[in-house]
Amino acid sequence: MKQLFASSARSQIRKGLQSLLGLLIIYALFSIASPTFRTFATFSTILTQSVILGTMAAGPTIVLIAGGLDLSIGSLFCLVAVCSGWMLIAGVPVAIVVIAALAIGAAGGAVNGAIILGTGIPSFIGTLGMMKLYRGLAEILAANKDMSRFPVSFQMIGTGYAIPIAIMVAAFILVYIFLSRTKLGFNCYAIGGNNEVSRLAGIPVKKYYFIYYTIGGFFAGLSAIIQSSRLNFTNASWGNGMELDAIAAVIIGGTSMSGGIGGVGRTVIGVLIINTLYAGLSHLGVSSSWQRVSVGIVIIFAVWLDVIQRRRESRA
Repeated sequence: MKQLFASSARSQIRKGLQSLLGLLIIYALFSIASPTFRTFATFSTILTQSVILGTMAAGPTIVLIAGGLDLSIGSLFCLVAVCSGWMLIAGVPVAIVVIAALAIGAAGGAVNGAIILGTGIPSFIGTLGMMKLYRGLAEILAANKDMSRFPVSFQMIGTGYAIPIAIMVAAFILVYIFLSRTKLGFNCYAIGGNNEVSRLAGIPVKKYYFIYYTIGGFFAGLSAIIQSSRLNFTNASWGNGMELDAIAAVIIGGTSMSGGIGGVGRTVIGVLIINTLYAGLSHLGVSSSWQRVSVGIVIIFAVWLDVIQRRRESRA
């Protein structure tokens, strides 16, 4: 058993180093190709632009490791932002708005978990339906409503560098502690590795899945607060495709789509890879359409590598 865990740990470290090496190669290539890219200003921009995506991606990291999938977080992100805007323009104190926004995000994730576990439908279908539902609710609430010009105390959350980056780092640290230091986190890997074996071993799989989806919703809500604060308004069009970027960051970082393998450190690398690609291609004058094509190719390559490595490990 100890040998098995040691082998798994070595595999995890090796995959993490591969992702890190990929990030360093991408950064080096862009630095060579574009003199304007290799500046501190560009690095700061990449880091700042990673805050929203990074904070949101902390949630899918847990869900994907457990073998689940949540396609609704982009729409839930939008719904939380719109609800926050409603409360702020109604004069609700900022502290209460923040707490309520986080609660709405967590509640949305909990609903996702309840529907998937209660009905037995695949997570892809369940969260796809909730994606449409949350988007519709956000559009209804935001219709013909000017939600902007929020209190200065709220704007401070997402303005500048220090507070937003600190929030993102805190989110990553919390997920790291959760996955590496708690029973819930340890069982996340077991459930993702083999759901049925985990159930037979006495792990309350359904209860834990419910918690994992709730955590995912919480981080979607947290990222919505930062975005609303930074831009000083909210809009019902927010979050379109954002769930795919968050999931892509987790996968590119090396977390397996099949579950059981991954970590928040890899998600950090995945987020940085995506934003480094966007920044580097922009410096080279590549259009946004071709930037998306490039990210799509990287996603396919990352999943392909995961499939190859899993096949090798199953043969070993």
